[in-house]
Amino acid sequence: MTPWRHRLEALVVKAWYRGAWWLYLLWPLSVLVSWVVSKRRQGAGQAPGLLRPVVVVGGITIGGTGKTPVVIALTQRLGKLGFRVGIVSRGYGGSSRGAVQRVEVGSRAAVVGDEPLLMARRTGVPVFVGHDRLAAAQQLIATTDVNLVLSDDGLQHYRLPRDYEIAVIDAHRGLGNGHLLPMGPLREPATRLNSVNWVLQRNGTDGNRGFSYRLSGFDCRQSGARLAPGDAVTHWQGLTIAAVTGLGQPEQFFESLERLGLVITRRAYPDHYSFTAADIAQVDAEIIVVTEKDAVKLEAVDDQRIWVLSICVDLPEPLVRDLTERLADLGGVSCSTS
Repeated sequence: MTPWRHRLEALVVKAWYRGAWWLYLLWPLSVLVSWVVSKRRQGAGQAPGLLRPVVVVGGITIGGTGKTPVVIALTQRLGKLGFRVGIVSRGYGGSSRGAVQRVEVGSRAAVVGDEPLLMARRTGVPVFVGHDRLAAAQQLIATTDVNLVLSDDGLQHYRLPRDYEIAVIDAHRGLGNGHLLPMGPLREPATRLNSVNWVLQRNGTDGNRGFSYRLSGFDCRQSGARLAPGDAVTHWQGLTIAAVTGLGQPEQFFESLERLGLVITRRAYPDHYSFTAADIAQVDAEIIVVTEKDAVKLEAVDDQRIWVLSICVDLPEPLVRDLTERLADLGGVSCSTS
């Protein structure tokens, strides 16, 4: 992505959430998007059932809301309950050109996408990517022994059958100005939230629906050293620290470091940015902190300054309970079944 395009997109996103008047000039295009979305939903027609329950974790807004960390947390939690989970994802940012393929621990982010690679490594479950999530789910089921499919994103992939939908939104940002693209940040009308099974709110205060990130620690991949969050503040005292990331909503990352007590220089790149050694070499700091999503694209960069922040998500118990009850009601899968 060119710098001018990145700046233009940042300007539009800021306008979505601040209600800039000039966005009304885009209203005719939003009307067109509304018509296209409606026609796609009416004409898609879900394929026959996949013989395995499908849970979709997605969103209706453009930009990061925490979907991937939620999928990881849900996979780990359901795995502890005895489910054999598999994940499908589009593989955004990868070069697989739409062909379905399995993500291996040793796969390259440039091929399969950064988020699928991160999910495969964090969860250890089968992960398949493909622009056609239905085809990815079919291959996942046909070649593994999973009894539950999680779709990373995919609320708008209408052909994919689903038994449970979880929409993830950011409690602070909400739905912006409430308009569809390009006048606003919505992929679908806000009323779409009325049809999902559960709405999760990142940084929400409702104990039934809110979740937040819990910092696990910092890892230096080159040296193998690990620091607990509090220890990092002490260990790095007096050093210059740069927080470098390519996230859809980088403020969440930056603010979590600052709340911890670190004094940082912020460096935000476009979402899914493919970092190079030259990018890192230009960072003037003694410590460089990146996210796990960024780290999978930095494996070829040998720089002792890079530390990776790992996070966890604690899911609301009512969600886990409601989902497992729904899966039990389906009759074809339950904890520890085949």
